Amino acid sequence: MDFKNGSVAWKKGAIALCIALALSACDNKKEEPSSSAPTPTPVQSTPQQAEKPNGENAQDDAKAKAEEAAKQAEAEKQNAEQAVAEKMQAYIQCYNSIDSSIHDSINRYSSWVKDFEKGPTGKESTVYGLYAIHQNSTDSCQRGVTKALDIKPAFNPMDEIAASYLAAAEKVSTEINALNRYYDQGDYTDDKFAKGKELHPKLLAAYKAFEPASKAFSQAISEINDERQKAHLKAMEESEGKTLSYYSLAIMMDAKSINRMIEEDTFDAEKSLAMVSELQNKIESSRPLIEERKKANDTSYISYDSLLRQADSYAKAAKERIRRVRDKEPYSRGEQMNLGTSGEWMVNGSVGKLIKEYNSLVGDYNRL
Repeated sequence: MDFKNGSVAWKKGAIALCIALALSACDNKKEEPSSSAPTPTPVQSTPQQAEKPNGENAQDDAKAKAEEAAKQAEAEKQNAEQAVAEKMQAYIQCYNSIDSSIHDSINRYSSWVKDFEKGPTGKESTVYGLYAIHQNSTDSCQRGVTKALDIKPAFNPMDEIAASYLAAAEKVSTEINALNRYYDQGDYTDDKFAKGKELHPKLLAAYKAFEPASKAFSQAISEINDERQKAHLKAMEESEGKTLSYYSLAIMMDAKSINRMIEEDTFDAEKSLAMVSELQNKIESSRPLIEERKKANDTSYISYDSLLRQADSYAKAAKERIRRVRDKEPYSRGEQMNLGTSGEWMVNGSVGKLIKEYNSLVGDYNRL
């Protein structure tokens, strides 16, 4: 649990979204969810032929069985891959729909409740309350994860981590919304914070359970998503060449790697600048492909053009972050007031601005 002077410390990776990865481009046809074993491929009958010696018949039978077993194994493999793809899509959508909202609400609360462990004193001069967690987000998350957990075969430990996350997210959302209504209605002015003090321990306990579940869920998604994205990118290059789709995913993977490095307090500035340069090289390599689509009156270029603009904006924020740390440039008093708050994105060179630009980039990518 991260605390800073009794308040919740701003979590560097708390709002970094994950990239939804579509099914492999090699899958020309989407299969149905693999809730049951694949149907064996029927063996077609052949015209009757002259009888063969027993030895040859035995060899033919063995060969046919081996071929059938190979087909069955391939079908089972595809079924398992389809199951993983569907599960991961649901888990990513759940994380993206609710995680940042929960952290934003807690950050809002801790911005005026100075000691997050103890809760409100009743003497606060400014009361901001919390941000509500929309019920449609929690309902969507619950439906998606529950459906994904029912898909067979199981995908553990990812399934177990997702189930734990869902339970923790639902619990803390309930506590957040109860307190949000209390403060939003101004009821604290009627009972002198009595109910606020009563509900605070429930919120604290729920958040202490949610925070490690969120971290575990995010890490598990990232690890699996990284593996799938690398394989997907390689398959795209082999089957299609370096298309706009290829460059878009490559840019996202570069941005994620950059984020992981430079959101830390210390890092290799020279190496990270080289990584940003490589990302910008991919942006430039993409531009002629966009021009080709423009000339062909293919309006799909618009979404890709938006992605590249945001990628440039992200690269700028990344370089601001790198230079600020490299040059040991101190934050002004005004900037320090925004650090660790929802306004950190306004501070050049801050992790908050870096992640805001990254989240916008992810949003553009997921809309392609």
